[in-house]
Amino acid sequence: MSAPLLEVRDLHKSYQLKGRPALEILHGIDLQLPAGECRPICGRSGAGKSTLLHILGGLENPDRGEILWKGESTRGWDRSRWAIWRRKAVGFVFQSYHLIPELTVEENIRLPAMLAGVPLEESWEDLLDEVGMTLRRDHLPAELSGGEQQRVAVARALVLEPELILADEPTGNLDGASASAVLDLLVKMVRQRQKSLLLVTHDETVAGRVGTPLRIADGRLAGNRS
Repeated sequence: MSAPLLEVRDLHKSYQLKGRPALEILHGIDLQLPAGECRPICGRSGAGKSTLLHILGGLENPDRGEILWKGESTRGWDRSRWAIWRRKAVGFVFQSYHLIPELTVEENIRLPAMLAGVPLEESWEDLLDEVGMTLRRDHLPAELSGGEQQRVAVARALVLEPELILADEPTGNLDGASASAVLDLLVKMVRQRQKSLLLVTHDETVAGRVGTPLRIADGRLAGNRS
């Protein structure tokens, strides 16, 4: 049996508050994500959903525990190794879009390839068309609606064909219609490309449209079975 795409063992994370005892957010998180699987991560505000996602993407360090990628432990990886891995293996979609305001739609989508020094085939333009932004390719983020900006962010996350997409409340800043459209687009594109998705949300309706929920409560993860 092949190893899961991503595996987490006994992950712990706490934050030191000035003049107060350390606040433990995650304690004993275990997770397995097979290749090609889409799972939402749910929990109350402050439960540690975003913290977990950031640790899985190498943006924060855990206090202890182990993260394995395709069966290989990441223990001992330095910042450079994490950065190389993120460029190749992970696409991020954030609640606040995080587009570069001085770059056009086209430039924002192509940015990961530019940073990685990777030439893009013309097929990236199909991606631009798939998210419905071909006619807006020369526009700046300030000239786009929230839904349009998030469509650009989805295309940017997928442009290098990463195996894992990490989405942190990707519909949180959108109105109902835009949120529904962006969610459908993201899940559809991930599944068509046979990628894996972990999507953080506080919205049970959103979670139900992504997959079987993983729930964080009391610093632990429940529902880690398909």
